Amino acid sequence: MCGISGYQGRVEGFPRDVLKHRGPDAMGALEEDGVGLFHCRLSIIDLTDAGRQPMSSEDGRLWLVFNGEIYNHRALRKELIARGHRFRSHSDAEVVLHGYETWGEKVLDHLRGMFAFALYDRARGELFLARDPFGIKPLVYAELPDAFVFASELRTLALLPAFPRDLDEEALLLYFRLNYIPHPHTIFRAARKLEPGHALRVRQGRIQDHWRWYRLRPGTPPARVEDALHRLEETLKQSVRLHLEADVPVGAFLSGGLDSSLVVALARAHHPDLQTFTVAFPEYPVYDESAYARRVAKVLETRHTEIPVTAHEAREILMQVVSHLDEPFADSSLIPTSIVSQATREHVKVALSGDGGDEFFAGYNKYQGLRLASWLTPLRGLLRGVAALPLPERRGSRMGERIRQFRKLTRTLHPDPLKRLEETYTVMHREEIPRADLRAHPDPLPPLLASLLKEAHAHGFHGINAVLYLDAHLVLPGDMLWKVDTASMRVALEVRVPFVDREVAALAFSLPSGWKLRGFSRKWILRRMARRWLPEEILTRPKGGFGIPLGEWMRHELRTPVEEILFSPEAQRLGLEEARLRLLWEEHQTRRRDRFWELWNLFVLVRWASRWRVA
Repeated sequence: MCGISGYQGRVEGFPRDVLKHRGPDAMGALEEDGVGLFHCRLSIIDLTDAGRQPMSSEDGRLWLVFNGEIYNHRALRKELIARGHRFRSHSDAEVVLHGYETWGEKVLDHLRGMFAFALYDRARGELFLARDPFGIKPLVYAELPDAFVFASELRTLALLPAFPRDLDEEALLLYFRLNYIPHPHTIFRAARKLEPGHALRVRQGRIQDHWRWYRLRPGTPPARVEDALHRLEETLKQSVRLHLEADVPVGAFLSGGLDSSLVVALARAHHPDLQTFTVAFPEYPVYDESAYARRVAKVLETRHTEIPVTAHEAREILMQVVSHLDEPFADSSLIPTSIVSQATREHVKVALSGDGGDEFFAGYNKYQGLRLASWLTPLRGLLRGVAALPLPERRGSRMGERIRQFRKLTRTLHPDPLKRLEETYTVMHREEIPRADLRAHPDPLPPLLASLLKEAHAHGFHGINAVLYLDAHLVLPGDMLWKVDTASMRVALEVRVPFVDREVAALAFSLPSGWKLRGFSRKWILRRMARRWLPEEILTRPKGGFGIPLGEWMRHELRTPVEEILFSPEAQRLGLEEARLRLLWEEHQTRRRDRFWELWNLFVLVRWASRWRVA
């Protein structure tokens, strides 16, 4: 796991060391003839100098900078040795080099893992860049007047003297709507994210080809549920086993939910001394899931570490994380993910996570909500009238949560399925955005969803599987995996996600929708499979969120700093309308409406803009 960056062309003042937080163990560089490759190494497999990068082929023609892990590298190594290749290291990155010598760009079809890499071919004067199928590892790039530049993080590009920091208004609109900026956009008009499962070919500092090398397609479904259960168990066991390989200690995040608990249970079968980590919020019991994690750890006999975090400590990390952001990102679960990553890094270099289970097996409440909305749409007039009544919301209270969820549900009551989807994904409605020019701008979210839905249908995905396809291509890379990479690599922790695996995905998307969402039972087949591994109380517990009480903090401990940012000169320079900000603020403070999502979205934006001096 590492940080990579580089260029082809003429570049002045390239910030080669800015990613060293991702890989503090070693630094490497190659600069020649208008090409630069830079690498910050977090040593995980082959800790010797033989694994350092940039790494070259035996004849010096090919040079590689690689970020990620190839989990089937041992099998590929055997095949390549049988074809006559000689290896100088035990690094999985060297497999990519020899694989490219053998298969060219088709090497991507052989790789099982998470990766973003750039390979320079001296003989052709060509850069080849690629990203893993689901976007676990990030890669951003830009075509500047005199050069093509790329990096693991946007900060590298933004710090270039020649990089223009003009904001992308469409990206900004999507940020308001979703809480994050989906690929291929970045907050800056000049830069783009390489899409998951895509590759680039670059010559003379210009993109020559840009193509999609991986597509998620439905496979042949198992004939019986019993067959599916067997295949699912074996496929997940294999994925977890592969994800455990490392030359350093490996641990696991454990929330006490189904996904992380199942990953830990499967890992425990191969790793008898597995360490697990969870965060506890003793001051806020509503958000504290540590008791469930403790129960799983006891049953599975892991070496468990519970990290109690006070409100003061959480708020300190919160401000640090927001200050670290390359672009606005307002999923508040970034904060607890950062807390558990920081604490875990004190013990291990690698941790397993349960991310991806919700997007592949229908774990979110929204899947139930979409099904319910399709039934209740004929009553939308009556139900929306009830939702419009002055009912107070109070996050954390049972009645307040039900009122908030009821209002969310009534917004999805629409005869057009695409409109229902739009409401499901929406964080801030366009009419609520506190900038008049953006409210008048064409909304990019509906065509984005329509395009993905059309693609899902064209590939044979329908019903809940079509929604899962959208999540696998939108929410998973843009929100969940970006969050994990940002939180973990800030402290040089490698997080691996066994659910987000090509073989697991192929099986998951071959299963009928009804085996994932059965009635209103989410992740039905995964829960059935997990019965052999986990206690019943974990399988039947209500779904929790990885959250912190931001809404309450904004009314108390964080009220002053958030208010100062929202009504600052920086907010005005961003064009945010004070009257609309004031309305959201007062609704939240009086508990008329729980507006923490919108307020946190705006706070992060203004704070980010102030740091990067774009406001």
